[in-house]
Amino acid sequence: MRRKYIMIEQRKNSMKKLLFVFNPHSGTGVIRKHLAEVLDVFTKSGYEVVAYPTQCSGDGINKIREEGAEFDRIVVAGGDGMLNELVNGVMSLPKEVETGYIATGTVNDFAATHGIPKNVIEAAKIAASDNVKAIDLGKFGDRYFAYVSAFGIATDVPYKTKQSAKNHWKIWAYVWNIIKCIGPNKFKAACRKMRVDAGDVVFNGEFIFGTISNSKSIGTLHILVDKKVELDDGRLEALFIPRPKKLREWFRLYKNLREQDFSHSKLMFVRTSELKLTMEKTAFTLDGEDGGEHEEITITAQKQALKIALPEPQLVTRDGEEIAVALSSMSKKERKKARKAAKKAERAEAKAQKRAEKQAKKEQKKQK
Repeated sequence: MRRKYIMIEQRKNSMKKLLFVFNPHSGTGVIRKHLAEVLDVFTKSGYEVVAYPTQCSGDGINKIREEGAEFDRIVVAGGDGMLNELVNGVMSLPKEVETGYIATGTVNDFAATHGIPKNVIEAAKIAASDNVKAIDLGKFGDRYFAYVSAFGIATDVPYKTKQSAKNHWKIWAYVWNIIKCIGPNKFKAACRKMRVDAGDVVFNGEFIFGTISNSKSIGTLHILVDKKVELDDGRLEALFIPRPKKLREWFRLYKNLREQDFSHSKLMFVRTSELKLTMEKTAFTLDGEDGGEHEEITITAQKQALKIALPEPQLVTRDGEEIAVALSSMSKKERKKARKAAKKAERAEAKAQKRAEKQAKKEQKKQK
């Protein structure tokens, strides 16, 4: 008996430790429905798991800061707010800790950019996998963001929309609140005079909207980001949009944004590792969360600062040659094809599992 106890203790000591912090209310509570399965995935991947359901906003970051250094990997499940808590919590730790993310929010731009699946079990398998990559973060003053910092019209909608509305109406809760922001007076009120210093590029203007990002989509929109985004190059992409004064300017602006063409004379776009903004008091969001009001702020890229488990590279054909490409580096067409192939493989695996179960039942009946 003592020998068995010693063997169990040795096994426990050899296991890696994983802290799982999750928002139980995010996405209509989807993580609660699959909690046992998610924990089973982590355990089968060789982790001793500590699960912690957050009790309020900011609870996750406190848990990570207090106990995160004791773990080999920290995985969170929730929306953009939970992701932002993970990033800021991990960056405050005295040692480097690997991370993982299960997206259960409403929009999930970060997950879409990196190809993390919506299915929580599949996302859990990736979060526990060995395919860990180093990606860039943004630093906003003394805070961090995973994929976007923004200001201007409708940017406060994500954190001002009630959780109950998001759970019930999903993305339409955001759409309705965005519609409320539309109107000449609202646009005028959202404009901010600003000086932008990106080192080699300096400009002044009055802007209705702006983003500083490291993402392939913002608010599910690809039109607000450049086509040539690299997620680990140590640079951020910044887009500043002034308020068009004539209807013709609105149409031209929309056309350029839709085509991801930032050559419009009114659009200001820069790719940089550091950005200094001087402005009248302006409210910002960080990953869709309240970033406070500022009159001066320095925003910097933190090159490959976050180690996170991401999907395995997929084989794609380019110029007649098959190469392995990360989902985040694929074109829309390649990503669509990869998703179809993944779904086909999932269905085939499920069918094979059912056949195996039927065969096992038949053999059991024979033995009886």
